[in-house]
Order: sequence, then C-alpha cells, then structure tokens
Amino acid sequence: VINGSAIIERWIETPRAQTSRLLPLTKELLSEASLNLSDLDGIAFGRGPGSFTGLRVATAIAQGIGLSAALPILPISSLAALAQQAYHEHNLSQVLVCVDAHMGEVYWAAFEIQDGLAVPSLPESLTAPQVVSWKGLGPWGAAGNGCQVYSKTLASLLSGADQVLPGLRPRARDLFSQAKADLVAGRAQAAEQAKPAYLRDESAWKGS
Repeated sequence: VINGSAIIERWIETPRAQTSRLLPLTKELLSEASLNLSDLDGIAFGRGPGSFTGLRVATAIAQGIGLSAALPILPISSLAALAQQAYHEHNLSQVLVCVDAHMGEVYWAAFEIQDGLAVPSLPESLTAPQVVSWKGLGPWGAAGNGCQVYSKTLASLLSGADQVLPGLRPRARDLFSQAKADLVAGRAQAAEQAKPAYLRDESAWKGS
C-alpha cells in the first residue's frame, strides 16, 4: 500500500498458498495504513511474464478487488519492477533483466531509467539464454535469477556488466513508481480488461 510518500509492504513466498494468503494480507495492509478499499485510487499488480498459475492468481485477485470496489487496475511488468529495484537499491540506470522461465528458456528485456522510471530499451522476450544479447551504453547491470541459472551460458555477456544481481526478486514496492505514473497518465484499465503477460502459451506449460 502506498499512501502519499509512505509505503507499507508485505513480502512472503508461499507458492502453494497464494490464493488463501493474499486477501488476508491485503486487509492487514489496509488496516495498518488506516485505509479502506474505497480510499484507494487504483490496484497495481505484477502482470508477468511468469508462470501461468502465479499470474492467473495475481490477475484474478486484482480484478476481484477492482470490481468489488470499482477501482481501476494497473498491470505492471514484473521485469520492469526488477529493473526499478536495481535502480532504487543499486543505482543502476541501465539494466538487463533475465529471469529463468524453466524449460531451458528465459524471460528477458533491457531497461533504461528515465525520470526515475524503467523504460524498455529492448522488449520483453522469451528465448533460449543463448539468444540474450545486449550492451548498455555506459555503465550497466544485470538482474534476475536467470543470470545465475544460466551463468555459464551468459558468462561472456555478463562479464561486461558493472553489477550482476541474480538475487533480486520482484516486490510490490517496485511496482509503485510505474503504477503512479500510469495512473496520472490515464493508462489505468477497467478491471475486466486487465490481462497477464505469459509470453508462453498454456499448452507448453502443461506439457512440461
């Protein structure tokens, strides 16, 4: 929850209990912030790319809250959130984000920080790690667990990075900068229009 300049966040890793934990956590955060759903301006969520199950849950809960409280929805790229975190915590203004997509592939994109926001310089892609290619103009860094999972494959590319941050994980607070900008710019969506970004078709997930 962001209220003015104050950010209240909970971070948990419960892949098998997402549905049962997220709504109670939302209520806890609102209570701590002394807010009601009706006080909010919008609902932001990480739209992926990522796994089908996690993205379906996140989208469904965001849509449910949005519909019940008549709030607009702000779907934010999970890769952009990692770039935003690399900027906030490590002062990186150019970031290659590479996340393990399993099945021998990675989700990746490159971002440049402009006016405090992660702006794509290469679009989100799903490819084999051997395809990942980018060279920042000036100091740059790499973030995401794909940098570690495929460290040997990416060794030549990552040797040119000033910082490699495989331990960064998307957090709610890293969605807020882009969400606020999107809200002000009128890019919020009606709840029923919000969609996740899988990049991989569902049949491929089921076959894995």
